[in-house]
Amino acid sequence: MLQTSWFRRGLLLLILSACASLAHGGSISFKLALTGTRLALSNSGDSSAFFPSVLALADDGRWLPLAMADGRAAPTQLAPGAGMELLWPDPRPMEQLSALLRLRPAMVRFFDPAGVGFGQISFFTTPLEGGASLAAGYVDGALRLSPPEGGLITATWVLWPQEEGVAALRSGFKGELPQPPAQRVDWRGGPDVAAQFFTGPALPAVTLLHETAAGLRLQRVAAGWAGGRQQRSPWLDGQRLFYGLAIALAALAAAAALWSGWRRRGLGT
Repeated sequence: MLQTSWFRRGLLLLILSACASLAHGGSISFKLALTGTRLALSNSGDSSAFFPSVLALADDGRWLPLAMADGRAAPTQLAPGAGMELLWPDPRPMEQLSALLRLRPAMVRFFDPAGVGFGQISFFTTPLEGGASLAAGYVDGALRLSPPEGGLITATWVLWPQEEGVAALRSGFKGELPQPPAQRVDWRGGPDVAAQFFTGPALPAVTLLHETAAGLRLQRVAAGWAGGRQQRSPWLDGQRLFYGLAIALAALAAAAALWSGWRRRGLGT
């Protein structure tokens, strides 16, 4: 009876471990389409986005929130596959826009189901990459940009989605995501030391737009933390240990059941 009980427990652990290995976290991503002054946004992920909002970059670096096309308040939840339509704030033709605004920079702000705020920056006109870059990265919780070398870069726009990460949950969910303006660093006769920016405790990925004689050049700076682990509870890091333990217990239970069968057959002969 004892061996049978161990076998059942081991089998149950094995089944639960197999189910756990198939589990996966949800994802949130967006598709954006701009037609004239109408911007269509849809949730292409498999999890709901809460309190979604869209902002457009202005010439002075401010992020301007977009209004809903139908005049109503933005939805508090955007389920997978759902969408909304907003009004683009600048109706001027492309030839009347600055080089920065011709890229049509936009930012989507939202909360995930856990209540953590995120931002996603995109461009409707993709800027060119390469040709000019500078040393950039996170140092002691701050984004640090080293002055460019060679004189190719005259100024740099620094764009980032302010992200507080899980730290914001300690003070309670507020349902808002204040976004500081983008910053412009003029390198001509300017600072000969690194420029620093505080982008929030979550240390998000940053977009740099360098002003050069050949036009704007894009440089991406990686986030200052390993993606996908910031919201991860510590006990989940033991998944491999638990899975291995379950396999070991299942093997032990099977061995005990086989030994019990052999023993009964031996006693019966």
